[in-house]
Amino acid sequence: MRFVVAGAVAGAALRTPAARVGFALLPVLSVGLLCPVPSLVMALRRRSRADWSAFAAFSVVLAAWLTELALTPIDTHGALFALDALLIASSTAGAATHAWRTWPRRPATGR
Repeated sequence: MRFVVAGAVAGAALRTPAARVGFALLPVLSVGLLCPVPSLVMALRRRSRADWSAFAAFSVVLAAWLTELALTPIDTHGALFALDALLIASSTAGAATHAWRTWPRRPATGR
């Protein structure tokens, strides 16, 4: 008789390609507003210092972007516009790339 723990089933479900694609698309579809979420899920699951550092980094980028968004006038040009574009790009593309590259994959089955 085999017993399956609910956490093991949930862990296996998060290793599917659909979960990996979903967590990689989350920052893109939210235009960077949910950029720390994939890193938070990985940090809560793995409990490693590197994952918590990635979560903290994306949280800082999000906080900087929201602060810059609140303080920047609507008709921005030059360096302020470049800073806004850099913060949006790093919160969107950076978080999506991080989620895609570090998300746990389903272990290969030996044949």
